[in-house]
Amino acid sequence: MNRCRHDIIYNLLASLTAEPKRITDLCSAGNLPVDRGKVLVQNIERFGLLIKTGGDDDVFYNLTARGYEWIGLYELLRKVLP
Repeated sequence: MNRCRHDIIYNLLASLTAEPKRITDLCSAGNLPVDRGKVLVQNIERFGLLIKTGGDDDVFYNLTARGYEWIGLYELLRKVLP
């Protein structure tokens, strides 16, 4: 079964619920190559679903309140729309 963009975003955000992650760990959780993952993470960050923390060398990504809300809405939609 092919994954759509929303499934990939869900996988990325859901992996951040446990702990903050670096870009490589985040891309591994979403099963994406790092170059494509960076572009997608930048878009998700622009939408306000996650936030970048740390310095230049240690960059971690954390979920925002809006990210948690997106996860909840997506899970609800998956239940409603089979």
